[in-house]
This record gives sequence, C-alpha cells and structure tokens, in this order.
Amino acid sequence: MSKYFDFIKGNTRFALAIAANAVALMASIWWLIDSNFNENAGVEIEPIVTSIALTATLLGLNFVNDKLTKPNLKIHMTMAMAQHPIQGLIHGISVTIENHSMIKAFIKNFQVEIPNRNEVMQFLYEGFTKQPLERVVIEPGEAFSFNIAKENISGDGVPTESSEFGDFIVTTDIGYKFKVPAKVFQKHHSTLVQCKT
Repeated sequence: MSKYFDFIKGNTRFALAIAANAVALMASIWWLIDSNFNENAGVEIEPIVTSIALTATLLGLNFVNDKLTKPNLKIHMTMAMAQHPIQGLIHGISVTIENHSMIKAFIKNFQVEIPNRNEVMQFLYEGFTKQPLERVVIEPGEAFSFNIAKENISGDGVPTESSEFGDFIVTTDIGYKFKVPAKVFQKHHSTLVQCKT
C-alpha cells in the first residue's frame, strides 16, 4: 500500500487529474441518465458526447499511468566470446537488457526456469569477469549487459540437456517479470555447450 502513497506523492498533479476526471465522469453519467431516461424529454446528445469524451480521457490517463509505473524492458541474447589473459578464449551467452520506459528499472534478479523440477536457477555473477551481479539500476534509454559462461550453468544438480531449461526471466524489485522464451535460451545453451572453451 505504501508504494501507492509514494507514487501519489511523486506524481501529485497526475493523481489530481485522475481524481478530477473520475468525478467529472460520474457527474456526466448522472446527467446522461437524468436527461435521457425519462418519459418527458427526447434524447439529449450533449451528455452522451461528454460521457464518451471523459471516458476516453480516463482511459488515456490509465495508459499514461502504466507508462509511469511499469518499466518497458527488452531483452536480447546472442553468443559472445572474450580473450581472457589467463584462460584464453572464453565463449558465453551475452544478455542485454534495454530500458525503453520513462522510469528507472531496478533489477532484482536474473534467472532461468527448470520446469520439470519446478525450480529456477539464479545467475549471481558475470561469466567473463566473475564480478557479482549486484543490484542493477538501468536508467531510461540505457542498457545493461552481462555474460553467461559455462561456469554459470555447470556443476552438481545443474541440468545438462538444453531441453531441460525453460524461460529466461528478468525480475524487477516490485515483481514485474520480463521473459526470453525457453526455445531461445535452449538454442543458445546448446551452442555454448558445444564450444570447447
């Protein structure tokens, strides 16, 4: 509940516009019913047009509200390689998250589903640099990239078959999820497994 109060505090003018439009819409609907649903008068067009216009405005404000509260993230995957000074050539899956919204995106985690176990596997560090994937904040119009190396998806209990993996998921702090379909991640995993390094 507090997040709604925080939003109202940060967007006072927008909240007032929503409230004023809702009150005006209710009044126009009452006007429409009072003027058109009685036996003594004919059809009045003005309250009908007013109600339609105010409804359209409220829907438009709702669309703007979605843009203000929900980030719009695009996720891209491609194969990548890097020349490490000690390990030599390293192959991996490059993941890029682009923020196409008007607000900052606060990323909570990067995961891939393992459907037949009803589990998810968390990616905790960058595959090439081995740096921890700490809290990621992506500004509007910017992007964040990291790599998944073989070390990220190998070890005891980790599926060995590409078909065992499900969707790749990026989750924000307040629970919005953005997915890369399972078949895309499986294709890249299969390619990575075939690489020698």
